[in-house]
Amino acid sequence: MNYVQLAIPYFLLAIIIESTYGYFRGKQTYRLNDTVNSLQMGMLSGLVGVLRLSFSAVVFTHLASLFGVQQWSADTVVHWIVAFIAYDCCYYWKHRFGHQWRIMWASHSAHHQSEEYNLSTALRQTGTDYIGFVFYIPLYLAGTPVEVMVTVGSLNLVYQFWVHTEHVRFLGMLDYILVTPSNHRVHHAKNPSYIDKNFGGVFVFWDRLFGTFAVERVEEPCRFGITHGLKSWNPVWANAIVWWDTLKMSLRTRRWQDKFLVWFKGPAWQPADLSETYEGSWQDEKFDPVAAPYCKLYAFGQFVMVTMASLVLQELQNELPTSFVLIAFFMLVTSVCVQGVWLEARGPFRIFEASRLLAIGALSLILPLAWPSVAWTIQTYELSLLLQFYIAVSGVFLLGSLVSRAQISSQVADKTAV
Repeated sequence: MNYVQLAIPYFLLAIIIESTYGYFRGKQTYRLNDTVNSLQMGMLSGLVGVLRLSFSAVVFTHLASLFGVQQWSADTVVHWIVAFIAYDCCYYWKHRFGHQWRIMWASHSAHHQSEEYNLSTALRQTGTDYIGFVFYIPLYLAGTPVEVMVTVGSLNLVYQFWVHTEHVRFLGMLDYILVTPSNHRVHHAKNPSYIDKNFGGVFVFWDRLFGTFAVERVEEPCRFGITHGLKSWNPVWANAIVWWDTLKMSLRTRRWQDKFLVWFKGPAWQPADLSETYEGSWQDEKFDPVAAPYCKLYAFGQFVMVTMASLVLQELQNELPTSFVLIAFFMLVTSVCVQGVWLEARGPFRIFEASRLLAIGALSLILPLAWPSVAWTIQTYELSLLLQFYIAVSGVFLLGSLVSRAQISSQVADKTAV
């Protein structure tokens, strides 16, 4: 059983509770732009599933057949406990190499980009992890049933959710055994002394055993994010930036050996003939571009609508034509990118949004003609009307954003003066 799917409503409720608690305690750890961006990343990580790019199941099935693996029985508690602990050990090594090899850091870095540390950060997941499954091959070769792997893996992820908080400080003996908020804050910190520490998922004794443990020190508060900040609210760029930087480095270096090694060295490593320089450092101020509250709320409202559409698409993907699924996927990805531009109030963001709404409007008009034979859950003309209603309402709020121009100019002037 996949407990992550069941836990999602409780995750969202916990985020609301933590945000409310922080507000009344005077220690708010949420910013709307950062939170929306983290949730966008979580939404995209699920949405890419409609592309069916994963081949891990094919690899596992082939290896099991090749070696004649016989699955053991899953009817004893001891087997489940052993599988849970063994899975966490495999996760430790996957996580560790996710920080020490660029080819894996390119995916995992997305989870670390948030400069806040709260429960929404736990949902900030990559959409490009197609390699990490190899670290679980030993469990399959040992005969672990698929249902056991899915169950213990989802329980591992569900456990990790609650440790993404600043409001729980130290927990005594538990900090020596389990991954706790204190231990995981160290892992997310970009302070030089904290980098590449505390990789465990549930148990922290793997880090103590393999020399990667570090304790959170009160005299050195954690600063969160990646060393050279993302400085963008674009979730697609957040997924792509390290892949792009590594590819450029691989193409520019002259030594053929380095063209290969750059993918399997740490993020800080560079070929001898290159001297890449990055703006900023781990002590930079948080990325927080000026945008009117109206723009942020508009982006949040659009994110909610797009997320609902994404969930429906994932649920019905097997019943819909591939062409429609791909077009809907493209529309949804474009939508979150436009939301990112709104959160930054950058460029002609209103024109981008108007263009997006017009594209959805065009799609709504051709629905009954392009896919007439599809057994839709609702009639195609009803879906067309629903999309047109969405466009009309969004258009009204888009026009309402024009009154926020003066507010943006005032905020920029105030920030410049400071």
